[in-house]
Amino acid sequence: REFVVEENHGVEMLCNLLLDEIDPEVEVVRGLPRGGATTMAALDSSFDTMFLVGHHAKVRDYPGVCAHTISYSDYADVRLGGRSVGEPEMFITAAAQYGVPCSLITGDDVVCQEVTKLVPGVTTAVVKRAFSQTAAAIIPPRRAQRMIFEAAACAVAATRAGAVEPIEFAPPFDFEVQLREPLGDAARRTLGERFPEFTIVDDHTLGFSADDMELGFRRAAICSYLANTPDAVRSY
Repeated sequence: REFVVEENHGVEMLCNLLLDEIDPEVEVVRGLPRGGATTMAALDSSFDTMFLVGHHAKVRDYPGVCAHTISYSDYADVRLGGRSVGEPEMFITAAAQYGVPCSLITGDDVVCQEVTKLVPGVTTAVVKRAFSQTAAAIIPPRRAQRMIFEAAACAVAATRAGAVEPIEFAPPFDFEVQLREPLGDAARRTLGERFPEFTIVDDHTLGFSADDMELGFRRAAICSYLANTPDAVRSY
């Protein structure tokens, strides 16, 4: 009965969607800041299901197109419980904490395989076959849109039939964010004085825990700011 579309990639304050080309019956969340985890501010327990449309594989997952977690340029790895983790898994876990399943993933073959392993019964729309982080065999937009439309209809049907459920999760969520550049002295001082929830694991790595995945995502996202512009960071 109701769809909410939330922008969570791109530039220009996350205002990239062409609103005149979007179904007029949906509601769109865009712009920054959003008063919470930027990429899931609209998410709550009132939803029946979540779609992840146009997503990418996790960091280190070769040959995924644009494979990274949170920051392509700043993060060498993001680990959850000692293993590399991607943004889709974090979103899917956050949804599960609200009792909401993820029933659709669209993107390249690598990210669709990732989510299929995580979510039994998820519907996929593979719209590109990855050759490397910057190359793929791509289905043109008009046909890709049709594939996603059909997959979304299947995902809705699966949700109504109870064929897809929220994944299991076990907080606390223990994260490590490995930075590409080493932590400077200013960042170390700021972390020690103002952000005791973070620990310095080594010269490149920050660690932290969170009982809530949305908070975990926010802490992971802020690590690059703590490392690069620590004096400018006031809160998260």
